[in-house]
Amino acid sequence: MPRAITVILLFAVLILMPVHEVDGFPNGVGDIGEQGCLCHGAENDLTSVQIAGLPEKFESNTTYFLQLIVDNPQIDVNASSAQGGFRLVVSSGTISFNDTNTSQIIGDGWTHTVLGNQQRIWNLTWQSPSDNTSLSALTFFGNAVNGNGEFTGDGWNKIKIYVLGTENYNTFDQPKNNHELEFSDKAMLGLGLLVLFYILVKVVKD
Repeated sequence: MPRAITVILLFAVLILMPVHEVDGFPNGVGDIGEQGCLCHGAENDLTSVQIAGLPEKFESNTTYFLQLIVDNPQIDVNASSAQGGFRLVVSSGTISFNDTNTSQIIGDGWTHTVLGNQQRIWNLTWQSPSDNTSLSALTFFGNAVNGNGEFTGDGWNKIKIYVLGTENYNTFDQPKNNHELEFSDKAMLGLGLLVLFYILVKVVKD
């Protein structure tokens, strides 16, 4: 019977491990960040992420002053260490950060630098597309961190906002920012459960 308990515990640990293997990125994160800040655990609903300054509809070739804001009242700011991080992907238009020492381009989006994770608010500008009949999508991943140098105790969240041009008269609902498992994740989880069930049956029979 102890053997059965050992097998059960081993496979429970394996199945509960994250499907994606991810390391921390104190100096910024590339395209893998668009899966979420997985190394910091699950999405945290207490973490609020906001893109302040976006218009309801954009004028063509217009510069808008924006702020990326991350907040979590349960995660204190550590003034002498990391406080937060971000990943920003914009489908159209041009992004420019006020302080180039705190941000950088990696892959197809913007992210913080080592210096840039010493804050939870980042100032930037967005020059809108030249076509005001178009639509632009802005996806912002924000992470509030406690500065302990570990992945524990941090909290991330995501927001995706669509902004239409002034001559775009389509109507739609903004997407819900949930983080359901992708199909591949569900398949791996289901396969793992089947394997666990099979082994349990074999152990009991033995």
